[in-house]
Amino acid sequence: MKQAGFKVVMPEGSSKGDSPVGKGSNGVGEALEYKSDFAAVRIEWFDNKLSFKLSETADESGAFVDYKKISDSLLDPETSDDSDVNYISGEISDTIMSKYCKPTSKPKVKAPKTVSNAAAKSGSVYYDSNTLASRLTTGVLKEYRQAYLDNIQRYGEFLPEEFFNSGCGDAIIDIIKENNPQKMNSLFRTLNEIYLDATNETQSVIVVTILGRMNNDQQLLANCVDYMCDDLLGPVIKVNKFLASSRGKSSREKLENPPPYKPKKQKKQNRFISMLTGGGQN
Repeated sequence: MKQAGFKVVMPEGSSKGDSPVGKGSNGVGEALEYKSDFAAVRIEWFDNKLSFKLSETADESGAFVDYKKISDSLLDPETSDDSDVNYISGEISDTIMSKYCKPTSKPKVKAPKTVSNAAAKSGSVYYDSNTLASRLTTGVLKEYRQAYLDNIQRYGEFLPEEFFNSGCGDAIIDIIKENNPQKMNSLFRTLNEIYLDATNETQSVIVVTILGRMNNDQQLLANCVDYMCDDLLGPVIKVNKFLASSRGKSSREKLENPPPYKPKKQKKQNRFISMLTGGGQN
């Protein structure tokens, strides 16, 4: 909203620090309003329905009138989750950005070079998280290839936690649930090979960010036993037990709700994750 020139409208009679959410039309439900010099937005919620409305018509007094409904979405606080909220807010954001923000072109960022098998086996360099994602998205997870490239373009570098927490990680768990031998062989052939000659950060991504998503589900772990190499199996079982325990609650919450992207703090987050697994190459 700020980038598009909109400012939030505080409800009448509110004080500094109050919520910008006020009463909806005719005092029913709730509403959030934004205004700019050329348009106004109303986001109204009532009876588990959220309406996104837009006006570009002002009366003689300068007040915006004749709001047009852009979309309606179901939003039940009892059943909705983050994905529902992200979908709705993304739809509103996309509409506002496309109508009122001038497009800006970013220079295309080239994907970082991956580590070759020969280089990793020689010990001259270790597999990194970018190589892990690249291998997976040219193999068993081909449908996430564009998401991998988009991650690099968006941040100017590859962010493994962001990538594996935004759909790709769930896709891996779905493969483990399905337990199809061909897919499992393809998945763990990549994970095993990279884990053995990976940086500490990359080992942490495999064990915690990806396979820690099994949440100590014994059936999922059993599905993996025959496919994981011994060096990977031990840390995966250990980390799953830890994250499922009372001691691991705060660590699990941090992994499920990572802080907003801040390049200078990325290394600190990686160190936290790697502490859970222990070992690996620095």
